[in-house]
Amino acid sequence: MKSNIYDKYKIMITCINTFLIFAHSYAVEDKKSQILQICSECQSINMLTNTIVFTGQVTLKYKDINLYADKILISHVEDTHHLSMIEAHGNPVTLNQTQKTKNVVFAQSSIIQYNTNNNTVILIGNAYIKQSENSIQSDKITYSIKNKKIKATSNQGNKVITTLSKKSI
Repeated sequence: MKSNIYDKYKIMITCINTFLIFAHSYAVEDKKSQILQICSECQSINMLTNTIVFTGQVTLKYKDINLYADKILISHVEDTHHLSMIEAHGNPVTLNQTQKTKNVVFAQSSIIQYNTNNNTVILIGNAYIKQSENSIQSDKITYSIKNKKIKATSNQGNKVITTLSKKSI
């Protein structure tokens, strides 16, 4: 039974890993010189707070990942300049990835956060993830990378909605 529950949520773990791939890749130098491209109408760098803010129709592209937001905030640790947080805001923030198998992973929410300190990805506000015919929708989706656990919660009066195709059951 425990394995069956994991199989049902395996799709969600894959979707959230999409966001993690670009976040982790940004933080680690790649010897092959991978290109992370962020385009926006405005960019502000604050060297005192070690933050970069991109605003106005922001697009982030890395390999086969595309992220679209109204604003992206990137924070670094002062001494090491390692990435500590990526936070994307939008109405909504959307993320899509075309996998090698040609499956498309789609995620959206009002805010997407990736925190390197506790190794989590959080989708906040109308959170939705879809791959093939499987999806999960709630007010908040939290994924712990280290523990490989996903938790979807909704505010009072709302429900978590999971749709699984016959192939996933």
